[in-house]
Amino acid sequence: MEGEEKKEFLVEEREEEMVGATGPRNPVKRMGWFINPGGVCGGTPFVPSRHKAASFAATEAPEILFKGWRSHLRKWEEWVHKLEPMYGDSWKKAGISEAIKASVYKIRKDPALVLGIAAYWCEETSSFLFPWGEATITLEDVIVLGGLPVVGEPVRGSLDGELAEMEQRLAAEHKKFYKYTCKKPEQSAWMRHFVEGDGDEFEHVAFLSLWLSRYVFPAHPEKTVSLQMFPIAVRLARGARIALAPALLASLYRDLQAVKDCLVSKCGQEVPSLVVWAPFDILQMWVWERFVALRPDAKNFVNYGEPRTKRWNDMNKKMDFSFIRWVFESPSEFQWRPYATSLDNWRRPSFYKENGEWIHGCAEKDEELRSFARCLRACELVGVDCIKQYLPHRVAMQFGLDQDLPGYVHHSYSTWEAAWQTYEIDAKNVVFYVPPQLFESDVTLRYSVWWKKYMLFCCIDAVKSIVGPHGSLVIGEKVLQNAVAEKNKKKKEKKDGSPPTHKKRKLQDFYDTPLSDWSDFENRCCGGKDKHVKPDKASTLANKIRNPEPFGERKEENKENLEALGHNEEQRAQIGEDLVSETLDKEDDAAMDKTTMGDVERTEISVTLSKEHAEQSNQTAVATRENTVKNSTELGEACPPDPLEMKYRELLEDVRMNEPEESVPFLLQARFKLEQERKAKELEEQMKIKMLKEEIDMMQAKLMDLESHSESSGSHGGRS
Repeated sequence: MEGEEKKEFLVEEREEEMVGATGPRNPVKRMGWFINPGGVCGGTPFVPSRHKAASFAATEAPEILFKGWRSHLRKWEEWVHKLEPMYGDSWKKAGISEAIKASVYKIRKDPALVLGIAAYWCEETSSFLFPWGEATITLEDVIVLGGLPVVGEPVRGSLDGELAEMEQRLAAEHKKFYKYTCKKPEQSAWMRHFVEGDGDEFEHVAFLSLWLSRYVFPAHPEKTVSLQMFPIAVRLARGARIALAPALLASLYRDLQAVKDCLVSKCGQEVPSLVVWAPFDILQMWVWERFVALRPDAKNFVNYGEPRTKRWNDMNKKMDFSFIRWVFESPSEFQWRPYATSLDNWRRPSFYKENGEWIHGCAEKDEELRSFARCLRACELVGVDCIKQYLPHRVAMQFGLDQDLPGYVHHSYSTWEAAWQTYEIDAKNVVFYVPPQLFESDVTLRYSVWWKKYMLFCCIDAVKSIVGPHGSLVIGEKVLQNAVAEKNKKKKEKKDGSPPTHKKRKLQDFYDTPLSDWSDFENRCCGGKDKHVKPDKASTLANKIRNPEPFGERKEENKENLEALGHNEEQRAQIGEDLVSETLDKEDDAAMDKTTMGDVERTEISVTLSKEHAEQSNQTAVATRENTVKNSTELGEACPPDPLEMKYRELLEDVRMNEPEESVPFLLQARFKLEQERKAKELEEQMKIKMLKEEIDMMQAKLMDLESHSESSGSHGGRS
């Protein structure tokens, strides 16, 4: 019994009412597997208190320099191939063989993709908050895409004895570079200095120091070999296993928050350029692996024994901001377990099993199972110069497990040694469940109810970030348009009607085009015949977004079309469930655990306040719109009434504000639909004007020809 008490259960098995994660479905009671701490034993679900939506007012992307992005280094591949026959076994022992091989590949940077995903980041949950749920880059992703180990010693710590002597010798060589013409240990000069050697241990340590400084933990000053990497390189050269994956992930979490803060503070003010050092190329590969519609059209073939990173070598795909965000907000586009599917010649880790299996205290015999156990444990990630929280129980479906209410995890970064204790696992006493490779996980019914209520407040925050706390949608959009400098405005007017270029894509297009709210957590469909959008139909889907179908003539048809914008075929088949959603919410609230009732009561109070605010905002919107039409000079642009505006006003008056969580997304979708119609109408008028001008020019040319012909005929007749 004493041995049982000491066992640590990373996964809990219990019977729950489960529903689908990507759409409504009748609850099914079955046995589920959940990562601890769950909602039942973890108390009240944790909700971020400081989460802010990224600014949608920025007309251009802030200047963000990704200094840690993997770039080509001349002769680096030759150095890798030179040392691999001599030290390949040592690299495998240290768990860095795949990472070193992957360093020769080039991942082309797409800033739009990286900035787009960073806009959803939340520091308090260490995850991306999408309308349909949470997701994040985990230790499992760093294992597969980065090829780095999660088990081993911490990256911090000092050396002694013979290892300390090797570090001092390397530091003395490092100091000599300040006497050379480069005046610093620049990476290219460092490689030229050592690459011609005979491949001894000292050259190997120098090689690993450069690899760590450039591809794993890049830092200021740029493109130099860091002294901090010497202790790590010396231990790796001796075959020591060091937990590099959590250290890299900690730096990525840190810089993701820096990018998010930059986007949030961009609203209406100049933001200085931001420099981030984490290897964001891993994050871009994560997006490609998870979102099928955003992947490059062609992928490289992976030969046997090559890292999975080769799949994305020298690949590129440029897309519109509006389409990128549409994909991020569509639950059906996200792949929960991309590495569990088959990929030719790529060896999957042993924790992708055909049948589910409980592991009881024997993970020490299998290093890959130990790695999977580390991926499941909430802990602190100890980095080279930072410590960040890791919360896998919030994204359990990424590991093939079921999702329940996320419990709260306390911080403990008093010292890095204390933080490391939360990460270290006793492999003899750990108990966890390895799910089947093709198992389709679900969420509990109470999690589904809680998430919908929580996302209501994210929706309101997102609307406030667009229109301000007391403004209307109309005023907010006009103010954002006129916030642009006159010089940039003239350039933009010249390019109206022309497709956006890849090199100068505006962040305004990414944020303002959809105007979609954060509570629309269901699938979206842009076709007129209720066909579900497939991930591999990216080009067709983009055309449908750019050219939406027009409204019906009657208000009832308009409303039905707008509601159909965010629902797929399966969801509309169950539209009757929406009519009794209030009753279901009451039943779900009654079934919730007593520990969560306090949070539910606070939620109901906040919903009441939101109703009052939504009703007041919409009354203000109608009145402000009438004043705006009368006095358009205040906005800097004439806004004459037209049928589209009258249609929008009718929708505003027709919508009842008894349920703000339903009306807010409806109004946002209505505004987006009408703006798309307006742009199409303006473009059509411009094309007609252009055609008329061409016809006039042709008629004038013919007239001139006739006049010249008549004059020449008259002159000939006079001579005769």
